[in-house]
Amino acid sequence: MFSDIYLGAAVTTDATVTLDGILQEESLLCGAECSSTKSPVGGLRVGWFVGRFPWLGVSGDFSVFIQSWGIQSPYQVSVIPISALLMFRAPLVRSPEHPNGRAQPYLAIGPSLILSTAKLAEGLAATGTARVETDTAVDPGLDARVGIRLIASSWISVVLEYRATYFKPTWQLGGRRVDTSVWTNHYIIGLGIHY
Repeated sequence: MFSDIYLGAAVTTDATVTLDGILQEESLLCGAECSSTKSPVGGLRVGWFVGRFPWLGVSGDFSVFIQSWGIQSPYQVSVIPISALLMFRAPLVRSPEHPNGRAQPYLAIGPSLILSTAKLAEGLAATGTARVETDTAVDPGLDARVGIRLIASSWISVVLEYRATYFKPTWQLGGRRVDTSVWTNHYIIGLGIHY
């Protein structure tokens, strides 16, 4: 078994947004920063590789990132993907102490249940017109990863990973229906513990 704790950057690119079924111009939602939004990501993964088939494994993953559609945008989205992953790894740099390799490139893919909370802030506090609305959606999504695990000792490793997540949420904010598709690239470094 293994557990990984990780941090990194989440970059959402080219999200399309419709309000009440009408596709919105990017500049109305987020000014000049709409082509990509960046945020920190953090998470925890617990998994197991099958003893008889050491190249095959399963894992569960929980992570959090916050997407803001630019500094000029009134929208902010908090995202919590919970993923079940099928994992495949290859052993490199084998030794008697490390029969599965000191370097283990891997591929993982699986479904996600994605909890997203959208927040819309409008008005000005100084004029007494400020208001914040939130709505939460739970949607199916996709989680795919490619990475490498570098074994430092019999119980510690370092993980370098690229991850992609995708989902299509719908929220009700400000009396309007907000639909979007969210494709996010994650660049991750983590610490693994083996037991």
